[in-house]
Amino acid sequence: MEVDEAKDLDLVEEEMPEEKSAKITTIFHVLFKGIAMLWYITCGKSNFVINFVVIVLLLAFDFWTVKNVTGRILVGLRWWNEVNEEDGSNTWIFESRPDGKQVNAGESRVFWMALIVTPIVWAVFALMALVGFSFQWFILCCVGVILSGSNLWGYYKCKYDSTSAKRALANYAVGFMASV
Repeated sequence: MEVDEAKDLDLVEEEMPEEKSAKITTIFHVLFKGIAMLWYITCGKSNFVINFVVIVLLLAFDFWTVKNVTGRILVGLRWWNEVNEEDGSNTWIFESRPDGKQVNAGESRVFWMALIVTPIVWAVFALMALVGFSFQWFILCCVGVILSGSNLWGYYKCKYDSTSAKRALANYAVGFMASV
């Protein structure tokens, strides 16, 4: 569902009072991603171990920040995995914002754009490392793809598998079919 469609369904608020805006959260949502990519580009491919550790730490900070903070604050979504202690099975839990809670359209755009672009950029870095026969850097890029891709997958599932999203999509489809 696009932001414009969500506006029609009153899921997104175009103008938000200043006190409800989450500018610092939006900055940190992009900051760790940008620093990790910038470090990778500028590290000079020397002293691999230190650069690997720094970049993986930045990727881990980004993963944790997006999963536990920015997703909840910027778009009202969160996800996590629970392990059943008895049989070791995994249960994935996806939550979406409660009905009636609106999000800032600009912050939502930044959230989704950064979330989608990041694994693509890491995949391009991985491809370049593979073509250049830099297998150790390829592994690092794969870590970036996996961590950022996991967040993208989790938030995709939150947005489109939640009951409120399904209800909003169904209402949109019914309205569209009625207009035809």
